[in-house]
Amino acid sequence: MQYAITNKTTFLANSRILKADFILFRDFENYQARAKEFMVNYRKLGAKLFLHNDFELALKLGANGIHFSSANISKLNQAPKELIKIASTHSEYELRAAFEKGADFVTFSPIFASPNKGEPKGLKALKYAVNIAKNYEKGVIALGGIISTEQIKAVLETGVQGFASIRYFCD
Repeated sequence: MQYAITNKTTFLANSRILKADFILFRDFENYQARAKEFMVNYRKLGAKLFLHNDFELALKLGANGIHFSSANISKLNQAPKELIKIASTHSEYELRAAFEKGADFVTFSPIFASPNKGEPKGLKALKYAVNIAKNYEKGVIALGGIISTEQIKAVLETGVQGFASIRYFCD
């Protein structure tokens, strides 16, 4: 699975985004208006579309899912069942909490060096996260610093459900 995460300046700047299975609109300025524009522009691509943290807006605009930041994991069980739920996680504690609150998937990050995202977890920690997720029969999506085909291959070899990236899809 390929999970594209937009940045605030990009809608369709990279042809790789056209191949993504999931696309998250992540922008923090004028979110509601831009989210509506995102939904109109991206719906025709056939990917599952996600909004960030606001499940009421996701329902209103017809998004397929919601992506919760790690600070909002506690709200996962409030999101309607018809939405696919993804949560950002950075530790074993967050990963378990997200699955226990109802996440369908988690992103686990940062795997590789990524600007302003702290120390990379690495492939060994990612594999450990995948093994924990198996206990919940849920999926892990690798995130953080994934910008090359070599990195994609390395994360996929850990047994993850897929990978997510901003720079791979949007730069």
